[in-house]
Amino acid sequence: MHEFDFRDDGGVVYDKDGVKVIHWQRSHAKDGASGYRLDWNGMCFVWTGDGRPNMLDVKYAKGCDVYVTETQPELMSISSGVQGVPPFLGRYTIDTHHTVSFAAGYMASLIKPRLLMTTHMAFDTYQNEESVAEIRHHWKGPFHFGAPDGVVVNVTKESIWIREGILPDFPNSRAPQFDFTNGQLIVPHPPTSREEIQDSYIREHEVDPKLYYPEGYMPILLTEWPVEGDLVVPLEKAPEALTEGMGQSYQLRQKNLQILEQQDQRQ
Repeated sequence: MHEFDFRDDGGVVYDKDGVKVIHWQRSHAKDGASGYRLDWNGMCFVWTGDGRPNMLDVKYAKGCDVYVTETQPELMSISSGVQGVPPFLGRYTIDTHHTVSFAAGYMASLIKPRLLMTTHMAFDTYQNEESVAEIRHHWKGPFHFGAPDGVVVNVTKESIWIREGILPDFPNSRAPQFDFTNGQLIVPHPPTSREEIQDSYIREHEVDPKLYYPEGYMPILLTEWPVEGDLVVPLEKAPEALTEGMGQSYQLRQKNLQILEQQDQRQ
């Protein structure tokens, strides 16, 4: 294991046998997130990991062969119904932790890689076409999803081609589970704010959203928790998809309790 100071933007974390890896800070809600650039034999590969779009990517990834960043499409309301989570929670999470697809394309237009790839998305049919449309708003060059899991990228100085690994057809994905015994959904207040656990330096390097959102479209960004304490939603006011997805464990437990009660009554 090799430890390094995450604040040392451009610092070298590996340099051996012609392989050099540098790092820089990423804005992912708290200190410590890093992007990486690997150089070898006159070629380079960049992996940003999760984070908000920021100008440090442009500085350290400029002109790389393969630029891999994350992306989330602007489909908060639809994704809320699919995943069974409140829309505000998706909006807040993306606006404080992640890169929307418009921004992924915008960053690629500045970095100009031979290939842009995106990861950390659902790779679901209802999202994919919208993701491509948003990315293409700014980026017209080569693009490929970094999915499904196990995708293989071959890079030479002349060509780049992509193969897919052999993996299970369906992921094991499930919405977070809540207990609705008290008749309400409680989304707990984050224990800390970004200001408490993240240096302002990296937030100051985030890209202005006005630069990547298309003209005529600007969502209401949610970069702060919307209430002072826990967010409480009465169960009768929660969307059905949310209660079905986030309360499966609760519903199954209630069903099992009913069965046990019926058995007790028969005895």
